[in-house]
Amino acid sequence: MEVKMFNRSGQSAGKTSSNPIGKIPIDTGCYLSGFADGEGSFNLSVIKRKDYKKGWKVGLSFNISQKDETMPFLFKKVLCCGKIRYRKDGICYYEVRDIQEIVENVIPFFRSFPLKGEKQRKNFEIFCQMSEIVRKKRHLRREGMKTLLKLRGKMKVGRSRKYTEEEILQKY
Repeated sequence: MEVKMFNRSGQSAGKTSSNPIGKIPIDTGCYLSGFADGEGSFNLSVIKRKDYKKGWKVGLSFNISQKDETMPFLFKKVLCCGKIRYRKDGICYYEVRDIQEIVENVIPFFRSFPLKGEKQRKNFEIFCQMSEIVRKKRHLRREGMKTLLKLRGKMKVGRSRKYTEEEILQKY
């Protein structure tokens, strides 16, 4: 599927900018938002790392995955950020982990093309709050990390967490 970028008046947008939101065709934006509603994921990962001062690597991400690579590549093209990866089982996924790209591209996209499902909408709003904490580096202090973990606990996920809040906060 080819997507030509247009501004809101319908004129060709030419080169894509770092923040392409105003140039996304409404039908494309709504389609991608609907797709993300069913197949997307907003995450906060906390990974144990000995080479980190506090012993934990904190990362936010938005991703979608599919056997067919059409949708991951369309997301990458439209949002002008992120990476395409392939799992060993052949699944293609699109992922945005860079906090600046999340704040400048992913969040404005979903603000312009809102998610309709209650679960994803709630997870997205929590994700937005977490992104501000990470962007401002507040997670590097105990109180900021506590807030992040409390927010993470409110997100609806289909699996259990590897580390408890208490385990993570021991070194903070």
